[in-house]
Amino acid sequence: MKTKQILIVFLMTVLVPLPCVLPAESENLTGLVKKGELLMAQGAYSAAIAVLENVLKQDPENVQALNQLLESYNRYSQHLIEQKRFDQVPTYIEKLEQTIQKLDAIPLPEFTTAELAIRSRVRREMATAKSFLLDAKHVRTEDLVALNTGREYYNEAVKHFRNHDYKLAEETLLESVKYDQTNPYAYELLGRIASLRQNLEAAEHFYRKAFALNPDPRLRESFERIVQEKNIDQTQQQYADEHFIIRYRRKEEWEGAQIRAYLRDAYRTISQAFGSYPKSKIPVILYDREEFQSLNADVPHWLVAMFDGKIRLPVYAQNASEVDVKRLVHHELAHAFILNLSKMKCPIWLNEGIAQYFEDQVRPIPMHTLERAVQQNKLIEADDLLFKEFYNLPSHEQVSLYYLQSFSITKELIGRYQLFRLKKLLIEIGNDVPFQDAFEKVYGQIFRDYWADWYKTVKASHS
Repeated sequence: MKTKQILIVFLMTVLVPLPCVLPAESENLTGLVKKGELLMAQGAYSAAIAVLENVLKQDPENVQALNQLLESYNRYSQHLIEQKRFDQVPTYIEKLEQTIQKLDAIPLPEFTTAELAIRSRVRREMATAKSFLLDAKHVRTEDLVALNTGREYYNEAVKHFRNHDYKLAEETLLESVKYDQTNPYAYELLGRIASLRQNLEAAEHFYRKAFALNPDPRLRESFERIVQEKNIDQTQQQYADEHFIIRYRRKEEWEGAQIRAYLRDAYRTISQAFGSYPKSKIPVILYDREEFQSLNADVPHWLVAMFDGKIRLPVYAQNASEVDVKRLVHHELAHAFILNLSKMKCPIWLNEGIAQYFEDQVRPIPMHTLERAVQQNKLIEADDLLFKEFYNLPSHEQVSLYYLQSFSITKELIGRYQLFRLKKLLIEIGNDVPFQDAFEKVYGQIFRDYWADWYKTVKASHS
């Protein structure tokens, strides 16, 4: 037995060498980052941390090293809590916070969706660890087990939510809060799911609990918005449908049955085009302009409708024609299908381009702004389209050009390769493949080459 123990120790020494004997001078930084990742996977957290900190001394902005170090600090702090070595935990929580600050200062295009998700998870776990340390002297082993179990359930629920399986996400979250009643993010997500089901009473309850645990201004804003939405909802009626939760006011120009007919027509068109169907009912809320603007005070005044998990249509007292309403319904419903296929990860320009593609089938979209930009050599550059938030564009004309250019690029893409390829692209993006890699995989060419071809085509058409 003693011999076996010695053998195990020897093997561990071979597999997990201490950083002080690593021949760092003979390895490049990429190799060291991979070594740090391997050490972390083997549970040698302090060794992994030493290796990765060494990389950052040589290259302070190494994104891969920062991401691996973030995970290493997080796992090691959890490990220290499990061993009740509470006096050492604050050091690593402080290092976690410093690393997150460094990562937050780096532009988002540097990161994959998976890396951003890890950062979000680490923030949650760090907050839980902090609250746990407040009363560390009284922590019992069973409390630690419950904390970890609750955290595991929560992380699983987030995956279900991103896959739009709201029922399973809700069930898993309710299990999570049985074990850990201190996690505000679990209650926040329960509130989000309740809101998406238009159960605003439950949403208010869960957001209130989340805010009580974490008085963050963002949570306060979400809570106040739910309260405001609930007040509007009390003036509305519900129209039953197998695909939608339709909330409307009686004795208005647009009633439930009429909107339902438009929605079902759009649903049939888009579902047949994609061969795909959203997993959950989609809330559709009809407003007047004042209600819409009060609920969405932070969105631009020129926004005529929106999809944020719910289709929000400010059609009352707008003198909207039948074609206008059908056009809005097709556009906003397309966003729901895109969200379902891409798991909320579709680039904004492509999201808007696809939505306009279906809107255009109701009424052709005027292209005058695009034509003028082509003639004046003022088209938006590829990098700006890929990485800039269109809300931050300097003028309404620039926003209009952003939309039209996105539409033109997307329409040309569908015209060349059909919608089934676009569906594959959305699925790849949903599987955490970066957009440009996914594009090359699906279309067999890099996006910039396609962009150059599109640019030549549009110049020839509108010059």
